[in-house]
Formats: sequence, C-alpha cells, structure tokens
Amino acid sequence: MDMKMKSIQIEGKEVELLVEYPVRFACMEHLEQELDDYVNDFETAPDTYAAQAIDGVGVDKRCRECGEPGQIALLKEKGM
Repeated sequence: MDMKMKSIQIEGKEVELLVEYPVRFACMEHLEQELDDYVNDFETAPDTYAAQAIDGVGVDKRCRECGEPGQIALLKEKGM
C-alpha cells in the first residue's frame, strides 16, 4: 500500500513531498516494524505525523501490515 504523491494536506496546509518516497500508514502495534522497513527500503528516516492530521481524497490510511486503521503517517517532506 505504498502511495507516491507530489503533495499532501497536513493539518489543512499543502505540503510538498519527495515523490521518490512513499506515504505509508501504520497502526501503533506495527509502527516500529514499519519505521524499520522504511529505513531499510529507502535508507532514510521518514517524517511522521498523526494519521488524523492527513487530509485528502483517496488517501488510504490503513496499516500496511494488518489493514487496520493507521494512527501514524510515514512520509518524506521536500526540504526536510
């Protein structure tokens, strides 16, 4: 469930993303595993936000591992 996006709404503000890095969501149970996977897959630590802060039509906020609602968004902001 990797979503590649140019930008995303975070707390009502348009934020540019680095397109080569996906937006992923994780539940609290799988957060540590997802953080490790992100670092291993892309050799960089993701920026993290509460999933409820992410707005957008078509944004799948389910945990990549179990499919439950994600609480944390993992992404890479441009300029961070």
